[in-house]
Amino acid sequence: MSAPYPWLEASWQRLLATRARPAQALLLAGPRGVGKGVLARAWAQALLCEAPRSDGAACGECPACHWYEADTHPDFRLLTLQEKTGKEGETRMATAVEVDQAREAVDFVQMSTYRAGFRVVLVDPADGLNLAAANALLKVLEEPPLNTVFVLVSDQPRRLLPTIRSRCTRIDIGLPPAGQAAQWLAGQGVDDAMDLLALSGGTPLDAQRWTEGAELGERRGVLEGLADPGRLDPVTLGERWKTVNPQTWHNVAYKWLGDLLSVRLQGSVQFNRDFAEVLAQLGKKADLSRLLALARTQANEGRTLAHPLNRALQLEAWLIQYRHVFD
Repeated sequence: MSAPYPWLEASWQRLLATRARPAQALLLAGPRGVGKGVLARAWAQALLCEAPRSDGAACGECPACHWYEADTHPDFRLLTLQEKTGKEGETRMATAVEVDQAREAVDFVQMSTYRAGFRVVLVDPADGLNLAAANALLKVLEEPPLNTVFVLVSDQPRRLLPTIRSRCTRIDIGLPPAGQAAQWLAGQGVDDAMDLLALSGGTPLDAQRWTEGAELGERRGVLEGLADPGRLDPVTLGERWKTVNPQTWHNVAYKWLGDLLSVRLQGSVQFNRDFAEVLAQLGKKADLSRLLALARTQANEGRTLAHPLNRALQLEAWLIQYRHVFD
């Protein structure tokens, strides 16, 4: 059985070769958008399958595979970010994997397996564990029970406790070659694959996501506003853009600022190649110290996306600061 994506083939074959005696703590590390989570799920299914193929991959047909695909396998647990309900009934995604989830997983691995095979705990994102959750998990990682496999997935492995990293067998998954990624995207029916790869920093799954939903349209609307800082109205644009998905806004603005810095310092555009001419002109006018300060503000905003701030006022303040970059 081939890997979920062509650029994961070497990592997939490395995992399959260990199926009889897998690492009890595995860390899949690498940038977002390269398929680490999909690879982790395929590996979990391969371990739980009761009639694996000759190469060790899951058969997809046995009862265990059917349970896994239906998210009902009794020997599998997933630790991930969960939706939370606020005081006024609104739902939002938690910003961390919390200690109660980790404690439930610890209790789970102390029980006997239901199917007399492997027991698998998948933690994705592992760098989302809060400190209490990480410490709870560390205790069982130090001496994992027999036939228990922990699979940790991380975009930012440095955020993991060093003691957790040291107990894991690590597989690093980097960006695929641009040609391979573009060929795969073209096979998925994606036009302008190279431009989308540049916009996504070389990550093919993020490039594919840009073609889904309204994100590309939202991006263009934001960039057309940022392209003319002398004429932008912070109040009007703040009100207009408050409905843009906060994560989309953060990524678009962050990469726009990154391109301005790249033009200012190196004379080149890294992400937004379809706005290269505009960026070349703006980069020459930008005040470097103010641009760096705004880029730091944008980086910090990534940590507070779920905070219940007044979105229009937050955007208005950002746009005023952006306009001053070109004063």
